[in-house]
Amino acid sequence: MAAVDKAAMLAALPVRPGEDPFAVTIGGFYRRWFNLVDDLQALIDTVATIKSTEDEDWVPAWCAVGERFEKQADAALARGDRAAARKNYLEAKTFYSLARFPAPYHSGSAICPPDMSPLKAQSYQRYLDCFKKATALRAEPQIELRIRRDGKEAVGYLRLPKGASAKNKVPAVLVMCGGDMYKEDREKYAEGANNEGMAALVVDAPGTGQTSFAHSPEAIVGWKAALDALQARPEIDGSRLGAFGVSRGGLWVMRLGALDERIKGLISCAPGGVGYWGTDEERAEARKATLERYKTNWFGPRGTKPVPKAPTEAEQREEFLKWSLKDNGLLDKLTMPMFLVNGKVDHLTPIGNLYMALESGPPTGRVARVYPDDGHIAARNEREWGPAAWKWLAGVLNEGKRPAAAAAKSASKRKAAAKKAVKNVAKKAVKKATTKAAKKAAKK
Repeated sequence: MAAVDKAAMLAALPVRPGEDPFAVTIGGFYRRWFNLVDDLQALIDTVATIKSTEDEDWVPAWCAVGERFEKQADAALARGDRAAARKNYLEAKTFYSLARFPAPYHSGSAICPPDMSPLKAQSYQRYLDCFKKATALRAEPQIELRIRRDGKEAVGYLRLPKGASAKNKVPAVLVMCGGDMYKEDREKYAEGANNEGMAALVVDAPGTGQTSFAHSPEAIVGWKAALDALQARPEIDGSRLGAFGVSRGGLWVMRLGALDERIKGLISCAPGGVGYWGTDEERAEARKATLERYKTNWFGPRGTKPVPKAPTEAEQREEFLKWSLKDNGLLDKLTMPMFLVNGKVDHLTPIGNLYMALESGPPTGRVARVYPDDGHIAARNEREWGPAAWKWLAGVLNEGKRPAAAAAKSASKRKAAAKKAVKNVAKKAVKKATTKAAKKAAKK
Protein backbone atom coordinates (compact mmCIF):
# COMPACT_ATOMS: atom_id res chain seq x y z
CA MET A 1 0.00 0.00 0.00
CA ALA A 2 1.35 3.42 -0.89
CA ALA A 3 2.54 5.66 1.93
CA VAL A 4 -0.05 8.31 1.01
CA ASP A 5 -2.87 5.78 1.39
CA LYS A 6 -1.57 4.71 4.78
CA ALA A 7 -1.30 8.32 5.92
CA ALA A 8 -4.88 8.95 4.82
CA MET A 9 -6.06 5.84 6.66
CA LEU A 10 -4.31 6.94 9.84
CA ALA A 11 -5.83 10.39 9.54
CA ALA A 12 -9.30 8.86 9.25
CA LEU A 13 -9.02 6.70 12.37
CA PRO A 14 -10.83 7.95 15.49
CA VAL A 15 -8.77 9.28 18.42
CA ARG A 16 -9.55 7.04 21.36
CA PRO A 17 -6.83 6.23 23.88
CA GLY A 18 -6.94 2.87 25.58
CA GLU A 19 -5.70 -0.69 25.43
CA ASP A 20 -8.65 -2.26 23.64
CA PRO A 21 -7.23 -4.87 21.20
CA PHE A 22 -10.62 -5.11 19.46
CA ALA A 23 -10.54 -1.52 18.18
CA VAL A 24 -8.08 0.20 15.83
CA THR A 25 -7.84 3.80 17.01
CA ILE A 26 -5.33 6.62 17.29
CA GLY A 27 -3.70 6.48 20.70
CA GLY A 28 -5.02 2.96 21.26
CA PHE A 29 -3.56 -0.53 21.44
CA TYR A 30 -2.32 -0.80 17.83
CA ARG A 31 -0.28 2.43 17.93
CA ARG A 32 2.75 0.17 18.55
CA TRP A 33 2.61 -1.23 15.02
CA PHE A 34 1.20 1.65 12.95
CA ASN A 35 4.63 2.70 11.69
CA LEU A 36 5.91 -0.84 11.21
CA VAL A 37 3.35 -2.15 8.72
CA ASP A 38 2.95 -0.95 5.15
CA ASP A 39 -0.33 -2.81 4.66
CA LEU A 40 -2.46 -1.18 7.34
CA GLN A 41 -5.61 -2.70 5.85
CA ALA A 42 -4.33 -6.20 6.66
CA LEU A 43 -4.07 -5.15 10.31
CA ILE A 44 -7.55 -3.61 10.36
CA ASP A 45 -9.11 -6.63 8.65
CA THR A 46 -7.48 -9.07 11.08
CA VAL A 47 -8.62 -7.14 14.14
CA ALA A 48 -12.20 -7.60 12.91
CA THR A 49 -11.73 -11.40 13.16
CA ILE A 50 -10.15 -11.50 16.64
CA LYS A 51 -12.29 -13.46 19.10
CA SER A 52 -10.09 -13.11 22.19
CA THR A 53 -6.53 -12.31 23.23
CA GLU A 54 -5.98 -15.82 24.61
CA ASP A 55 -3.17 -17.69 22.84
CA GLU A 56 -5.46 -20.16 21.06
CA ASP A 57 -7.33 -17.33 19.28
CA TRP A 58 -4.77 -14.54 19.17
CA VAL A 59 -1.63 -16.30 17.91
CA PRO A 60 -3.10 -18.19 14.90
CA ALA A 61 -4.96 -15.09 13.63
CA TRP A 62 -1.79 -13.01 13.42
CA CYS A 63 0.50 -15.85 12.34
CA ALA A 64 -1.76 -16.48 9.32
CA VAL A 65 -1.03 -12.94 8.09
CA GLY A 66 2.66 -13.30 8.88
CA GLU A 67 2.81 -16.55 6.90
CA ARG A 68 1.22 -14.86 3.90
CA PHE A 69 3.89 -12.16 3.78
CA GLU A 70 6.67 -14.66 4.53
CA LYS A 71 5.61 -16.74 1.49
CA GLN A 72 5.61 -13.60 -0.65
CA ALA A 73 9.11 -12.85 0.62
CA ASP A 74 10.32 -16.38 -0.20
CA ALA A 75 8.88 -16.09 -3.72
CA ALA A 76 10.49 -12.68 -4.28
CA LEU A 77 13.85 -14.02 -3.11
CA ALA A 78 13.53 -17.02 -5.44
CA ARG A 79 13.10 -14.73 -8.45
CA GLY A 80 16.01 -12.55 -7.34
CA ASP A 81 14.03 -9.51 -6.16
CA ARG A 82 15.94 -8.81 -2.94
CA ALA A 83 14.21 -5.49 -2.25
CA ALA A 84 10.74 -7.04 -2.38
CA ALA A 85 11.92 -10.01 -0.33
CA ARG A 86 13.30 -7.77 2.41
CA LYS A 87 10.16 -5.64 2.49
CA ASN A 88 7.91 -8.70 2.85
CA TYR A 89 10.12 -10.37 5.47
CA LEU A 90 9.85 -7.20 7.56
CA GLU A 91 6.08 -7.14 7.07
CA ALA A 92 5.90 -10.81 8.12
CA LYS A 93 8.08 -10.04 11.15
CA THR A 94 5.70 -7.32 12.23
CA PHE A 95 2.63 -9.55 12.11
CA TYR A 96 4.55 -12.23 14.01
CA SER A 97 5.30 -9.42 16.47
CA LEU A 98 1.57 -9.06 17.02
CA ALA A 99 1.30 -12.83 17.46
CA ARG A 100 4.04 -13.02 20.12
CA PHE A 101 2.87 -9.86 21.96
CA PRO A 102 3.67 -9.13 24.74
CA ALA A 103 6.00 -12.07 25.43
CA PRO A 104 8.71 -12.77 26.30
CA TYR A 105 8.08 -10.58 29.33
CA HIS A 106 10.42 -11.91 32.00
CA SER A 107 9.68 -9.43 34.79
CA GLY A 108 6.05 -10.41 35.16
CA SER A 109 2.87 -8.74 34.01
CA ALA A 110 -0.79 -8.80 34.94
CA ILE A 111 -1.71 -9.37 31.27
CA CYS A 112 0.57 -12.33 30.43
CA PRO A 113 2.22 -15.29 32.19
CA PRO A 114 5.97 -15.17 32.95
CA ASP A 115 6.64 -18.05 30.56
CA MET A 116 5.48 -18.36 26.94
CA SER A 117 3.27 -21.22 25.86
CA PRO A 118 4.72 -23.45 23.08
CA LEU A 119 2.32 -21.76 20.64
CA LYS A 120 3.53 -18.28 21.49
CA ALA A 121 7.19 -19.37 21.67
CA GLN A 122 6.89 -20.65 18.10
CA SER A 123 5.53 -17.30 16.89
CA TYR A 124 8.35 -15.49 18.68
CA GLN A 125 10.93 -17.68 16.94
CA ARG A 126 9.34 -16.98 13.55
CA TYR A 127 9.46 -13.29 14.43
CA LEU A 128 13.22 -13.56 15.06
CA ASP A 129 13.80 -15.68 11.95
CA CYS A 130 12.03 -13.27 9.58
CA PHE A 131 13.94 -10.35 11.01
CA LYS A 132 17.24 -12.16 10.43
CA LYS A 133 16.25 -12.98 6.85
CA ALA A 134 15.38 -9.32 6.23
CA THR A 135 18.62 -8.18 7.84
CA ALA A 136 20.67 -10.47 5.62
CA LEU A 137 19.28 -8.60 2.60
CA ARG A 138 20.53 -5.20 3.73
CA ALA A 139 23.40 -3.57 1.84
CA GLU A 140 25.11 -2.60 5.10
CA PRO A 141 25.87 -5.29 7.69
CA GLN A 142 24.27 -5.49 11.12
CA ILE A 143 26.48 -6.43 14.07
CA GLU A 144 25.10 -8.43 16.97
CA LEU A 145 26.52 -7.34 20.32
CA ARG A 146 26.12 -9.10 23.66
CA ILE A 147 26.04 -6.60 26.50
CA ARG A 148 27.23 -8.17 29.77
CA ARG A 149 27.40 -6.88 33.32
CA ASP A 150 27.13 -8.50 36.77
CA GLY A 151 26.30 -11.93 35.34
CA LYS A 152 23.45 -10.54 33.21
CA GLU A 153 23.26 -10.23 29.43
CA ALA A 154 21.29 -8.34 26.80
CA VAL A 155 21.43 -8.79 23.03
CA GLY A 156 21.75 -5.68 20.88
CA TYR A 157 21.99 -4.87 17.17
CA LEU A 158 24.53 -2.30 15.99
CA ARG A 159 24.03 -0.58 12.65
CA LEU A 160 26.67 1.71 11.21
CA PRO A 161 26.05 4.46 8.65
CA LYS A 162 27.82 4.33 5.29
CA GLY A 163 31.45 5.38 5.48
CA ALA A 164 31.93 4.72 9.19
CA SER A 165 35.42 3.38 9.93
CA ALA A 166 38.32 3.67 12.34
CA LYS A 167 39.57 6.57 10.22
CA ASN A 168 36.12 8.14 9.95
CA LYS A 169 34.55 7.83 13.40
CA VAL A 170 30.86 8.67 13.75
CA PRO A 171 28.58 9.64 16.65
CA ALA A 172 26.32 6.92 18.03
CA VAL A 173 22.86 6.59 19.57
CA LEU A 174 21.72 4.03 22.12
CA VAL A 175 18.12 3.12 21.18
CA MET A 176 16.17 1.93 24.21
CA CYS A 177 13.08 -0.21 23.74
CA GLY A 178 9.90 0.08 25.81
CA GLY A 179 7.99 -2.47 27.85
CA ASP A 180 6.57 -4.67 25.11
CA MET A 181 8.21 -3.78 21.78
CA TYR A 182 11.59 -5.33 21.14
CA LYS A 183 14.75 -4.51 19.19
CA GLU A 184 13.49 -6.26 16.04
CA ASP A 185 10.61 -3.76 16.02
CA ARG A 186 12.93 -0.76 16.27
CA GLU A 187 14.81 -1.05 12.96
CA LYS A 188 13.21 2.13 11.61
CA TYR A 189 14.65 4.07 14.53
CA ALA A 190 18.11 2.74 13.66
CA GLU A 191 17.50 3.80 10.05
CA GLY A 192 16.59 7.28 11.28
CA ALA A 193 19.94 7.55 13.06
CA ASN A 194 21.87 6.12 10.09
CA ASN A 195 20.21 8.58 7.70
CA GLU A 196 21.76 11.40 9.74
CA GLY A 197 25.23 9.82 9.82
CA MET A 198 24.94 8.28 13.30
CA ALA A 199 25.48 4.67 14.37
CA ALA A 200 22.63 3.04 16.33
CA LEU A 201 22.72 0.29 18.94
CA VAL A 202 19.24 -1.13 19.66
CA VAL A 203 18.93 -3.24 22.82
CA ASP A 204 16.02 -5.11 24.39
CA ALA A 205 14.78 -3.39 27.55
CA PRO A 206 15.32 -4.96 30.97
CA GLY A 207 12.72 -7.63 31.66
CA THR A 208 11.89 -8.25 28.00
CA GLY A 209 13.04 -10.03 24.85
CA GLN A 210 16.58 -11.40 24.79
CA THR A 211 17.84 -9.91 28.03
CA SER A 212 18.28 -11.26 31.53
CA PHE A 213 18.42 -7.83 33.20
CA ALA A 214 15.33 -7.46 35.39
CA HIS A 215 12.99 -4.49 35.07
CA SER A 216 14.19 -2.46 38.05
CA PRO A 217 15.97 0.88 38.57
CA GLU A 218 19.18 -1.06 39.21
CA ALA A 219 19.16 -2.32 35.61
CA ILE A 220 20.71 1.01 34.65
CA VAL A 221 24.03 -0.87 34.82
CA GLY A 222 22.98 -2.71 31.65
CA TRP A 223 22.53 0.55 29.78
CA LYS A 224 25.91 1.80 31.06
CA ALA A 225 27.47 -1.42 29.76
CA ALA A 226 25.86 -0.72 26.39
CA LEU A 227 27.60 2.67 26.32
CA ASP A 228 30.86 0.90 27.15
CA ALA A 229 30.29 -1.41 24.17
CA LEU A 230 29.72 1.57 21.89
CA GLN A 231 32.88 3.31 23.06
CA ALA A 232 34.87 0.14 22.42
CA ARG A 233 33.97 0.13 18.73
CA PRO A 234 36.72 1.55 16.47
CA GLU A 235 34.15 3.17 14.13
CA ILE A 236 32.51 5.21 16.90
CA ASP A 237 33.54 8.51 18.45
CA GLY A 238 32.96 7.77 22.13
CA SER A 239 32.76 11.47 22.97
CA ARG A 240 29.60 11.89 20.86
CA LEU A 241 26.98 9.57 22.34
CA GLY A 242 23.23 10.16 22.45
CA ALA A 243 20.14 8.16 23.43
CA PHE A 244 16.64 7.62 22.09
CA GLY A 245 13.68 6.00 23.82
CA VAL A 246 9.92 5.59 23.46
CA SER A 247 7.45 5.11 26.34
CA ARG A 248 9.27 3.15 29.06
CA GLY A 249 12.37 3.60 26.93
CA GLY A 250 11.70 7.35 27.08
CA LEU A 251 12.05 7.20 30.86
CA TRP A 252 15.15 5.01 30.61
CA VAL A 253 16.99 7.50 28.38
CA MET A 254 16.30 10.29 30.87
CA ARG A 255 17.38 8.13 33.79
CA LEU A 256 20.59 7.19 31.98
CA GLY A 257 21.22 10.80 30.98
CA ALA A 258 20.95 11.86 34.63
CA LEU A 259 23.35 9.13 35.79
CA ASP A 260 25.91 9.03 32.97
CA GLU A 261 27.59 12.16 31.65
CA ARG A 262 28.52 10.39 28.41
CA ILE A 263 25.01 11.13 27.08
CA LYS A 264 25.40 14.45 25.27
CA GLY A 265 21.83 14.68 23.96
CA LEU A 266 18.63 12.60 24.01
CA ILE A 267 15.25 12.10 22.39
CA SER A 268 12.49 11.03 24.77
CA CYS A 269 9.04 10.15 23.43
CA ALA A 270 6.13 9.73 25.87
CA PRO A 271 8.24 9.45 29.03
CA GLY A 272 6.46 8.42 32.19
CA GLY A 273 8.00 8.57 35.65
CA VAL A 274 9.42 12.08 35.30
CA GLY A 275 7.72 13.00 38.56
CA TYR A 276 4.20 14.10 37.71
CA TRP A 277 1.95 12.53 40.38
CA GLY A 278 -1.21 13.94 38.87
CA THR A 279 -4.57 15.00 40.29
CA ASP A 280 -6.86 12.77 42.36
CA GLU A 281 -9.11 12.41 39.31
CA GLU A 282 -6.23 11.45 37.01
CA ARG A 283 -4.95 8.81 39.42
CA ALA A 284 -8.42 7.36 39.93
CA GLU A 285 -8.95 7.23 36.17
CA ALA A 286 -5.59 5.46 35.74
CA ARG A 287 -6.54 2.79 38.29
CA LYS A 288 -9.90 2.30 36.59
CA ALA A 289 -8.25 1.99 33.15
CA THR A 290 -5.78 -0.54 34.54
CA LEU A 291 -8.62 -2.70 35.89
CA GLU A 292 -10.46 -2.56 32.54
CA ARG A 293 -7.28 -3.60 30.76
CA TYR A 294 -6.86 -6.58 33.09
CA LYS A 295 -10.46 -7.60 32.42
CA THR A 296 -10.19 -7.38 28.63
CA ASN A 297 -6.63 -8.48 27.92
CA TRP A 298 -5.08 -11.80 28.85
CA PHE A 299 -2.31 -12.83 26.51
CA GLY A 300 -1.83 -16.38 27.73
CA PRO A 301 -3.26 -19.90 27.37
CA ARG A 302 -7.03 -20.28 27.71
CA GLY A 303 -8.19 -20.86 31.25
CA THR A 304 -5.10 -19.41 32.95
CA LYS A 305 -6.27 -15.82 33.39
CA PRO A 306 -5.97 -14.59 36.99
CA VAL A 307 -8.81 -12.75 38.73
CA PRO A 308 -8.55 -9.07 37.66
CA LYS A 309 -7.66 -6.70 40.49
CA ALA A 310 -7.34 -2.94 40.37
CA PRO A 311 -4.23 -1.50 42.03
CA THR A 312 -4.79 0.52 45.18
CA GLU A 313 -3.63 4.12 45.47
CA ALA A 314 -0.97 2.95 47.95
CA GLU A 315 0.38 0.47 45.37
CA GLN A 316 0.18 3.18 42.72
CA ARG A 317 2.22 5.53 44.93
CA GLU A 318 4.81 2.87 45.76
CA GLU A 319 5.47 2.15 42.08
CA PHE A 320 5.53 5.87 41.28
CA LEU A 321 8.16 6.64 43.94
CA LYS A 322 10.37 3.78 42.75
CA TRP A 323 10.79 5.37 39.33
CA SER A 324 10.08 9.11 39.73
CA LEU A 325 13.08 11.11 38.50
CA LYS A 326 12.02 14.07 40.61
CA ASP A 327 11.57 12.10 43.83
CA ASN A 328 14.86 10.29 43.30
CA GLY A 329 16.78 13.54 42.87
CA LEU A 330 17.56 12.92 39.19
CA LEU A 331 15.46 15.54 37.40
CA ASP A 332 17.89 18.39 38.11
CA LYS A 333 20.77 16.30 36.79
CA LEU A 334 19.31 16.34 33.29
CA THR A 335 21.33 19.23 31.88
CA MET A 336 22.03 17.95 28.36
CA PRO A 337 19.89 19.01 25.36
CA MET A 338 16.63 17.06 25.14
CA PHE A 339 14.01 16.59 22.40
CA LEU A 340 10.67 15.72 24.05
CA VAL A 341 7.57 14.56 22.19
CA ASN A 342 4.16 12.99 22.87
CA GLY A 343 0.50 13.07 22.02
CA LYS A 344 -1.64 15.12 24.40
CA VAL A 345 -4.31 12.40 24.72
CA ASP A 346 -2.06 9.94 26.55
CA HIS A 347 -3.69 7.50 28.96
CA LEU A 348 -0.47 5.72 29.99
CA THR A 349 2.02 8.53 30.66
CA PRO A 350 0.16 11.77 31.45
CA ILE A 351 1.36 14.76 29.47
CA GLY A 352 2.19 16.42 32.80
CA ASN A 353 5.44 14.41 32.78
CA LEU A 354 6.62 16.13 29.62
CA TYR A 355 5.67 19.55 30.93
CA MET A 356 7.54 18.85 34.18
CA ALA A 357 10.67 18.03 32.20
CA LEU A 358 10.32 21.36 30.39
CA GLU A 359 9.98 23.21 33.69
CA SER A 360 13.32 21.89 34.98
CA GLY A 361 16.94 22.14 33.93
CA PRO A 362 18.76 24.92 32.07
CA PRO A 363 16.87 27.73 30.28
CA THR A 364 18.10 26.57 26.88
CA GLY A 365 18.48 23.22 25.16
CA ARG A 366 14.96 21.80 25.61
CA VAL A 367 12.90 21.18 22.46
CA ALA A 368 9.35 19.84 22.67
CA ARG A 369 6.44 18.89 20.41
CA VAL A 370 2.99 17.99 21.75
CA TYR A 371 0.33 16.79 19.29
CA PRO A 372 -3.23 17.57 20.44
CA ASP A 373 -4.71 15.03 17.98
CA ASP A 374 -2.59 12.10 19.09
CA GLY A 375 -2.14 9.65 21.96
CA HIS A 376 0.66 7.72 23.61
CA ILE A 377 3.96 7.94 21.61
CA ALA A 378 2.37 10.26 19.01
CA ALA A 379 2.43 7.42 16.46
CA ARG A 380 0.08 9.16 14.06
CA ASN A 381 2.56 12.02 13.67
CA GLU A 382 5.82 10.06 13.79
CA ARG A 383 6.41 10.70 10.09
CA GLU A 384 6.82 14.37 11.08
CA TRP A 385 8.56 14.32 14.46
CA GLY A 386 10.81 11.31 13.73
CA PRO A 387 13.00 12.81 10.98
CA ALA A 388 13.03 16.17 12.78
CA ALA A 389 14.21 14.56 16.02
CA TRP A 390 17.03 12.60 14.36
CA LYS A 391 18.23 15.69 12.51
CA TRP A 392 18.15 17.64 15.77
CA LEU A 393 20.16 14.99 17.65
CA ALA A 394 22.77 14.79 14.88
CA GLY A 395 23.18 18.55 15.16
CA VAL A 396 23.66 18.31 18.92
CA LEU A 397 26.24 15.50 18.71
CA ASN A 398 28.16 17.13 15.86
CA GLU A 399 28.22 20.64 17.29
CA GLY A 400 31.48 21.24 19.15
CA LYS A 401 31.89 17.57 20.00
CA ARG A 402 34.95 16.76 17.91
CA PRO A 403 37.57 14.80 19.88
CA ALA A 404 40.54 16.85 21.13
CA ALA A 405 43.00 14.75 19.13
CA ALA A 406 41.05 15.27 15.91
CA ALA A 407 40.66 18.98 16.62
CA ALA A 408 44.38 19.32 17.32
CA LYS A 409 45.23 17.40 14.17
CA SER A 410 42.91 19.63 12.15
CA ALA A 411 44.40 22.76 13.72
CA SER A 412 47.89 21.48 12.90
CA LYS A 413 46.83 20.91 9.28
CA ARG A 414 45.38 24.42 9.06
CA LYS A 415 48.58 25.89 10.55
CA ALA A 416 50.75 23.94 8.11
CA ALA A 417 48.54 25.03 5.21
CA ALA A 418 48.80 28.64 6.32
CA LYS A 419 52.60 28.46 6.57
CA LYS A 420 52.76 26.86 3.13
CA ALA A 421 50.56 29.62 1.72
CA VAL A 422 52.85 32.28 3.22
CA LYS A 423 55.90 30.53 1.76
CA ASN A 424 54.26 30.35 -1.65
CA VAL A 425 53.44 34.05 -1.54
CA ALA A 426 57.03 34.83 -0.52
CA LYS A 427 58.43 32.63 -3.28
CA LYS A 428 56.21 34.30 -5.86
CA ALA A 429 57.28 37.74 -4.62
CA VAL A 430 60.98 36.83 -4.81
CA LYS A 431 60.54 35.28 -8.24
CA LYS A 432 58.66 38.32 -9.47
CA ALA A 433 61.33 40.67 -8.13
CA THR A 434 64.12 38.59 -9.61
CA THR A 435 62.41 38.45 -13.00
CA LYS A 436 61.88 42.22 -12.92
CA ALA A 437 65.52 42.87 -12.04
CA ALA A 438 66.73 40.54 -14.78
CA LYS A 439 64.59 42.29 -17.36
CA LYS A 440 65.92 45.68 -16.23
CA ALA A 441 69.49 44.48 -16.45
CA ALA A 442 68.89 43.05 -19.92
CA LYS A 443 67.66 46.42 -21.19
CA LYS A 444 70.85 48.09 -20.03
